[in-house]
Amino acid sequence: MNEYDSGNGPLVVMSDAPKRPSGCRIVFTLLVVLALLGASASGAIWYFFLREQPEPVEQDELVAATAVINQEPTAAAALPATSAAAATAVALPTPAADDVNRIVFVNSDGQLVSLAPDGSNERLLTDAQQRFQFPAWSPDGRLVAAVGADRTGAGIFVLDDGETEAAPEPLYADPRNGPFYLYWSPDSNQVSFLASHPDGMALHLVQADGSADSRVLTTGGPLYWQWTADSRQMFVHSGFAGADSRLELIAADGDGTGDSLASPGFFQAPGISADGRYLAFAEEAAGTNSRLVVRDTQSDTEVQQRHAGIVALAWSPTANQLAYTSGSEPDSRSFVGPLRLMDAASGEVSLLSQEPIVAFFWSPNGRYLAAVSILGRGEGDINVQGGKTAVGKHLYQQNLPRLRLLVYDVTTDEGRLLFEFVPTFTFATQFLPFFDQYALSHQIWSPQSDALVLPMVEDGRNQIFIVNITTGQKQFLAEGLMPFWSPR
Repeated sequence: MNEYDSGNGPLVVMSDAPKRPSGCRIVFTLLVVLALLGASASGAIWYFFLREQPEPVEQDELVAATAVINQEPTAAAALPATSAAAATAVALPTPAADDVNRIVFVNSDGQLVSLAPDGSNERLLTDAQQRFQFPAWSPDGRLVAAVGADRTGAGIFVLDDGETEAAPEPLYADPRNGPFYLYWSPDSNQVSFLASHPDGMALHLVQADGSADSRVLTTGGPLYWQWTADSRQMFVHSGFAGADSRLELIAADGDGTGDSLASPGFFQAPGISADGRYLAFAEEAAGTNSRLVVRDTQSDTEVQQRHAGIVALAWSPTANQLAYTSGSEPDSRSFVGPLRLMDAASGEVSLLSQEPIVAFFWSPNGRYLAAVSILGRGEGDINVQGGKTAVGKHLYQQNLPRLRLLVYDVTTDEGRLLFEFVPTFTFATQFLPFFDQYALSHQIWSPQSDALVLPMVEDGRNQIFIVNITTGQKQFLAEGLMPFWSPR
């Protein structure tokens, strides 16, 4: 890592010398490519649902994971202490009087648990035969939705944070076309979700109170979308790129069709600015190229930016600023690359980091970006050959990569490396390849924007930590998987 010069760009930078992709980057690239195949995505996630039970990682698996990783980080002297014992004095978020301020996660039995960030007031939400995945808080913080599955099939469940359900009733269940992703409407009245379908995937809507059966809004594969703030429309990207792809604004109570906005380029989840004025997406350019587009819906003008590889994007929740990453090479097949920030009004772009960023997440107050990067060449390569078989073997062995956690302050254009960590299997293989969509539905930031909740492998076990973004210290919260913070 280069020395920081405050006059020469972002705080966290990497060498400008050309580098071959590291083994870790190859693995993540292949994961993204597999994700974009669409037809196989739902099946892959269903496979993980039944195979990757939320049990502690065995010590021999951890040894296999870390044996191929260089344990000497380049900035080790600057890193804060990362053990649970060293972080017992971490200052935890102080909630306002009307805040829910709770975290939900999946325990080692596959059941849902919620608790306060200091570990108090723990509640077991389910004690059922199903095993649950990816719980998501409703925007009002009252309810938790999750996908639950057993050997007979999978369903969508909505649970009250104050009760334990031994036999919860699903809002949707199907033994063959199981759901695998869900996303609340902003008004907390509906749950949108993806399920397997003969045409690839189906985007469903269901009333959260169970007052009506679910209905299929549209089909395709893959499918990505963002709700409008009034919960009346959805900005949908279907089919990735090419002749069979679509980019439309569709009505939530309509027939699933809308006017085409553009011919989609190389990206996943589309974006709507916080005030609803701007739309962000990638559009096909001449030949096999793609460009990032920010469209002003008031003036019908556009700002365009050419990009390499695939682009991943996310709007600030408070300002008309778009963060995005894209591949670092013209022929790249992933969005892993430098992190940039665009001002929607002027089109001005600034570089936040030259790190190979895998995922990034806006804080609720719009001041910070939490980012995850892959260790560079010689700092943790995993020797994996390309191809589906190699990826499958890599995942099976749980040879988990070592990642960096960074936080950038967009008001000062400065960032800090907090520490390095080994992610849990689910976080690395399901959450990160689709982070731009999950960032819309599942929150890892505290409501006060001063802490993160993250799952890590420590001492051979899947553990959950609260990370103070000011000190970089972390506090052990629980053993488990898939932790997400309430939105308020």
